[in-house]
Amino acid sequence: MLGILLCALVASVAACSTEEISSVASAPASDITWLPCGNIECGQLQVPVDHSTESSATFTLGLYRKVSTVSDEARTLILVPDKKWSASARDMVEQAGLTFGPRINSFNVVAVAPRGAVESVLPTGAEHSVGTLDTVDDLDMVRRALGEKKVSVIGWGDGATAVTAWVMQRPKDFYSAVVDSPLDPSVSPVKQVRQNIAAGELGVQSAVKWCASHLSCTINANVATGLNLLKTDMRLERVPADVTNEVIARAAEHTLADGNPGALFNAIAQVMAGSSVRLQALAGAAPAQTDAYSHCADVSQAQATSIVGAHEGMSDKYFGFGNGAQMYGFCSSIPAALRPLGTVKPAAIASDARVLVTIARGDQVIAPINAREMAKRLGWKYQSVFSNRHLVVGIDRAITQTVMDFLAGER
Repeated sequence: MLGILLCALVASVAACSTEEISSVASAPASDITWLPCGNIECGQLQVPVDHSTESSATFTLGLYRKVSTVSDEARTLILVPDKKWSASARDMVEQAGLTFGPRINSFNVVAVAPRGAVESVLPTGAEHSVGTLDTVDDLDMVRRALGEKKVSVIGWGDGATAVTAWVMQRPKDFYSAVVDSPLDPSVSPVKQVRQNIAAGELGVQSAVKWCASHLSCTINANVATGLNLLKTDMRLERVPADVTNEVIARAAEHTLADGNPGALFNAIAQVMAGSSVRLQALAGAAPAQTDAYSHCADVSQAQATSIVGAHEGMSDKYFGFGNGAQMYGFCSSIPAALRPLGTVKPAAIASDARVLVTIARGDQVIAPINAREMAKRLGWKYQSVFSNRHLVVGIDRAITQTVMDFLAGER
């Protein structure tokens, strides 16, 4: 028996412009019917794959809600997760009280599973239609389907990038917005990826310094020597054959982004002792074309080629970070992006929006400089967190409290 009860509702969708999100507001949106789903509610909304055409196929967008226990006139707070790094939409709502504290109960909390997620599967043949600007159209349709003129919103990672583009173009539709570790949708993706690569390289250096200064790190005695010995053992085939530079780079990304460098160095020590099991578990599966859809949907194929070159030139003095070259290398065999990032034009009144931009100072996935410069240019509030990890809202207690204070500030 299914553990989740969902209800399907077909929405009548009119044509929407691919150029400006402002035109999306004129399209009708059906109400959402909610059904009990454990201790929360689950709903579905039918949205078009392509918001620019009336004849578009539709798919089911998964939604999760927890109604305020404090007020019958509570504002709606929409949560937009990152597809890879944050909790799922359902988990966000189910664990909202533990994650954000009791103040979250003063909002009607609605989390949106972004297109392409397991709760929002696209039709066969359209799996690559997962661009950030398509997600923006979905989010605005959810707002209207909820019957809300204005909402508050929190976004994480690529969800934060979508929220940023949404606020840039429709600032009057928000009470407040919080974006945790976004890219700037109005700036070239190539420029920002180069900054992100530099952040990844700095993250590797910081991890090595951490190991050198912590007795709990398995190869603490001489980290650089230990890592050089690993490279020598790999070259001379003294370690398991499935240990490659790519595997180490994937494991590094996963552990450092979670703020857990010790796990990586412990796995490396086990490799040098003859076992690759732990390292493989941290690395996960090698990237496949399906994993690249979200990346390729936001860049042109020419930009993807430039990004591959930038990743291939990444320093591996100690070890690599991530699999960007492999990921963007798939873009040549995926339909070209119709709405790449870097094309968003902020509205003239975007600076009037009440937005908090936050990020970890040592974020290895998204370079803090991208978020900081965007906030400065638009006059939005910016607050960094002293941490070496990716994503901080709901994880770091102090910034989470700041976020809840910020969202409640205009109530």
